[in-house]
Order: sequence, then C-alpha cells, then structure tokens
Amino acid sequence: MQATQPNSGTEQATTDGNIKRYKVSETFGEFEVRLEVDHSILTPARAKEINEFWGSPEDRIAAEKGDEVKAVIRLAGSRAAAMIISDGWGGASFGSGRPEAGEIWSKQFRAQEGWGGEEDTPFGWCGIRIIAADVEMPGFDDFELKEVARG
Repeated sequence: MQATQPNSGTEQATTDGNIKRYKVSETFGEFEVRLEVDHSILTPARAKEINEFWGSPEDRIAAEKGDEVKAVIRLAGSRAAAMIISDGWGGASFGSGRPEAGEIWSKQFRAQEGWGGEEDTPFGWCGIRIIAADVEMPGFDDFELKEVARG
C-alpha cells in the first residue's frame, strides 16, 4: 500500500492546518482507505511510539524516506483495510459523505491493539480517523480455475 496526500486543488479536510487528508491505496490493486490525520495529536513522538509497537519499524521508516509520521499513516491505512476485509462483512465501500460509517470504522480501528483507543476527539489517541474506504473482498468472478499438471 502507498500513502499520498491530496494535491492542491483537491478537497481540503478543514481550515485547521494541523488536519490533513491522505489516501492509502494498494500498489497493484483496488483497495483504498482515506484517512484524516490530526498532526497535533499524531506528532513525531507519538508516531515513534506507535511505529515501535509493531515489528520492523525501520523498514517502514525507510519506505517513507525517513518520515516516521507518514510510515504510521501508511501502516494505519493498510491495517484498516485488513480490518475491513476481515470483519465478517467482507469489505466496505463508503465515501466522505457518510460520516457515520467512517466513525464506526474509526472506532473499531482504534480499538485494535497498538492504536490507543478513544479520547475526547474524533481522532482518538492516535490522531487518525477513517473518512472513506473502498475495500471489497474478491468474489467468485474475480478468480479463475485452471487445471495444472501434477508435479
């Protein structure tokens, strides 16, 4: 998965300069999670704490060219996509026009180990909330059957 910040000219999250939106998407697939991040909560120190909770923190930092905050945002998007697929419903597809869906998924995400749970903010302890997602489990028509030789 890859994290990108919207270019100028795209819809902005808010007038608050500490809140930014990111798209985390699968490199060779169609999964996409949009996150809104409050950088006054997800500081470099908090990102370090979150990143070091998980194995191989150096690899994530290197993948984001030394930016530990972006590494954590990208990790959050990939973990959110995995959670959405594995929840039993097989995925979700909703846009930012459905804030109630984002709130439900955000709370479920932040309740997972390593993300710090809730606080008196829509961004929780980690400073991240899900605002949109397009993550669907592959269906029958997405697979093909081929007989292969033994061996």
